Amino acid sequence: MSCLKLVMVQFPRDRANLEQNISQMHGFLGKIDGDADVVLLPEDWLGAVVVDWDEYREIVFELYRKAFLSRNRAGQGAPKGGQVVGGSPPGPLLVSGAQYVKAEGGIFSRGMIVGGELPDPVFYEKHFPSRAIGERNYVRPGSALPLIRHRDIPLGAVVCVDIMYPEIVRNLALRGALLILNPANIPAARMSLWKSVGLTRACENTVFVAMANNTATSYPDGREVLGESFVAYPDGYDLLSCGHEPGIYSFELDLSRVERVRRRWPYLEDIRSKICPKYYGGEQ
Repeated sequence: MSCLKLVMVQFPRDRANLEQNISQMHGFLGKIDGDADVVLLPEDWLGAVVVDWDEYREIVFELYRKAFLSRNRAGQGAPKGGQVVGGSPPGPLLVSGAQYVKAEGGIFSRGMIVGGELPDPVFYEKHFPSRAIGERNYVRPGSALPLIRHRDIPLGAVVCVDIMYPEIVRNLALRGALLILNPANIPAARMSLWKSVGLTRACENTVFVAMANNTATSYPDGREVLGESFVAYPDGYDLLSCGHEPGIYSFELDLSRVERVRRRWPYLEDIRSKICPKYYGGEQ
């Protein structure tokens, strides 16, 4: 598959109204065309709340069922225990963003990937909770960083501030990822920085980087979150931004662009064959 249709939801989150956010998200997902390959939601779209992991799973399963199965838009069977079953071609992959969840005796920032060709849902986590906004006072560091394949395309998810750690994105790229998804909740004053980092991660790893943000909401300290979700291209020539309006935004990603760029920029090849032993192996 040389082209992937990515759909991102730029979501007008209410910071405290869980039920309103769930209802609104159902509305947005219901408008997505059936030819989408991957659907990406932003971080904390449910609000600045902590929910039980099992409750979060059910919320995501219900989103998928209603948006992509109940109207038989994907031509699949009914979901069973969080799985999508049936013999028809797989529907889109839903990447749920991330949320503060209670699990394993603590609180984690965790998201979920469901649908597509996955036999079971897969979860991923924020590895470095933000010190700047106080997450480290109550959110545990995560460890899950799965690489999955959907329609033969390898991809991974990096939650919010984890994009600032080049090693996390490079880990996925060295394992074969062509697309890095960054669900986030970033204030407008930092979006210029975020776009620069997104372009840098895309170019240094020769991958696509897609960041989904909330909009029409704010941080507890009053800083506004105003969208500007984006896709950064592996050659650095393009950064496509969604502006400020809530909505669903679609992008056709030509994955052959990665191969063309890698013929010119052998960064990952160099890392594998030459640089790691010298710079990461303790040699002086």
